[in-house]
Amino acid sequence: MYILQSMFNRIKELIERYDFELVLINFGIDILKVILLIVMLSIVRRIGKKTIIKIFEIKIDRIQHLESESIKRRKETLKSLTLNIWRYAINIIGILSAIGIFFDVGHIVASAGFVTVAITFAAKSILADITMGFFIVFEDLFSVGDLIEVGGQTGTVKEIGLRSTKIQVITGEMIIIPNGNINQITNHSVTNGKAVLDISIAYEADLEKALATLETVCDQSMEQYPQIVERPVILGVQQLGGCEVVVRMLAEVEPLQKWYIERELRKMIKLTFDREGIEMPFPRMVVYKREEKGGRINE
Repeated sequence: MYILQSMFNRIKELIERYDFELVLINFGIDILKVILLIVMLSIVRRIGKKTIIKIFEIKIDRIQHLESESIKRRKETLKSLTLNIWRYAINIIGILSAIGIFFDVGHIVASAGFVTVAITFAAKSILADITMGFFIVFEDLFSVGDLIEVGGQTGTVKEIGLRSTKIQVITGEMIIIPNGNINQITNHSVTNGKAVLDISIAYEADLEKALATLETVCDQSMEQYPQIVERPVILGVQQLGGCEVVVRMLAEVEPLQKWYIERELRKMIKLTFDREGIEMPFPRMVVYKREEKGGRINE
C-alpha cells in the first residue's frame, strides 16, 4: 500500500511541477535503468554460476585417485548449496536495487511497520529452514546422490538448498521438502546394507539337503557378485508355517546394493532348487468326496 501511495504521490508531484512530457521522460529513464540492472545481474549471475561449477570440477591429479564416492557426493552437495546461496543473493540484490531506483528503500522499511511485523512472523519458518539446511550440510546428514527416507518418502537427493531439499522418488516424481520439516532421516548410502531373504521350503522336501544346497548358493554368490562384502550365512529355520518351513539367509552388501542382491539371490536359489529337485511350497487343495452305498457313507 505504501509503495502504491508513494508512486502515486511522485507521479502527482512530477505532474504538478513539470509538464507531462518530462514525467514520461523521467519514468522512461527509470524503466531503462531497471532493464539495464536486470541485464547486468543476469550476466553476473551466469558468470558466477559457471565459476562456481568450474571451481567444484577442479581435479588434482595427485589426489584424484583417492577420492571416494562419499567425497564426490559431498562436493556435489556443497556445489548445490553454493549455487543456491548465489541465486538467492543475486535475486535479493536485484529486487532491492530495482525498488531503490523508484523509492527510498530505507524510508519504506522505516514506515511500513505492519509489513515488518508480518515479515518477522514469516521469517521464523524461513530461519528454521535455513538453519536446518546448514545443519544438513555441515553435519553431513546426507549428500546429493544419497538414497534417503524422510517424511514417508524414499528417493535420491537431487539438490540441497538453503530452504528446501529435493528428492526424486523411484517413480520419477520430484519431492520438495522444506528443511525445517526434516526431523528424522534414514540414509541408505552411508553404510553397508543387509540383504535378508526368507526362503520357503515344502514340508515334503529334505530339509537337510535344502540347507546344504543353500550353503552352496552362498559360496557361489560370493564369487559371482562383488557387491557382496561378506559371505552370506544361513541363520537357520526362521518359522514353521502352515505349509512351509521358512529358512533365513543374511548377506552384508555394499551401500544401495541390498535390493539388487536380494533379487539375484532369489533367482539363484530358485534355479538351484529346481536342479536339485528340492520342492518349494505352493497352495494345495484337498477335496473329500462323500458317497452313500447301502446306507453307509464312504469318503
